[in-house]
Amino acid sequence: MEIIQNIAEAIDILRISKGLTVNELCLNICDESSYRRYKSGNRDIPIARIKLFCDRLGIGLDDFLYNVTAKNSHEYKKIYKLFYELQNKNYDQIRKTLQTIHIEDIALDKNKILYQYIVYTYEYETKRITTSEYFSFMNELLPLKNGFYTFNDIVILEKIAWIEMEQKGSKALEKLQAILLDPKKLYPINNHHAVIATIYANTVNLLTKNGDFKTALNICERGIAYSKKYNVTKNIHHLYYLKAYLFFQNDDKDAAMINISIVISLVITNKLFKE
Repeated sequence: MEIIQNIAEAIDILRISKGLTVNELCLNICDESSYRRYKSGNRDIPIARIKLFCDRLGIGLDDFLYNVTAKNSHEYKKIYKLFYELQNKNYDQIRKTLQTIHIEDIALDKNKILYQYIVYTYEYETKRITTSEYFSFMNELLPLKNGFYTFNDIVILEKIAWIEMEQKGSKALEKLQAILLDPKKLYPINNHHAVIATIYANTVNLLTKNGDFKTALNICERGIAYSKKYNVTKNIHHLYYLKAYLFFQNDDKDAAMINISIVISLVITNKLFKE
């Protein structure tokens, strides 16, 4: 019953993020009392009905089930541990771990995609492949779709956007900013909110380099709101610093100084907390 309840709760989270009422979600699928029983774990949800919910919410059934059920698997945990080693640039540990994982042994396609992302990014950052090769690999990993975007999609798009910036392109950046500006397009990513908050900051940097200060400020404010919503404290001072810089560029020095004072307060608070 716990798995069924987790599925029902995940459906409800998506319903809320889409701005749908229970009645709107359940229309021609089931009655509201059945929906409440699904949420309480008192009734099984037929797979056909889960698919109908997913269709209405705009997410593929495979993506939905992966995000709900796969996170408790040993395979998932091992690959995500490797991902965070990459975030921290622990290349020696990555090299050792990669020797123990073989892609043909990875059962789930989503895990294979993230594993390949890790391998290619590790090889690129350690100068084993060229920028052109890395760019090609990243584009091969990115699925062509609309609707909800998952953790894999977001981290891959960010890498493509950075390379495109060097090549005077902006397709990935445009898609990335559209996702970050509309939370309804971003599948709730439990336990990885700090990564998404960092991607908000990195996207602001990219837009600033492009001279698009207005969109950068909008993304920055959304990133701060996202960080507060999910209690992400690691990089929120960076977002406030970027916000101050953008206000300064718009010649709003008073707003810039207010945000600089917030940065100083956050840094001091964080330092005192660590002590």
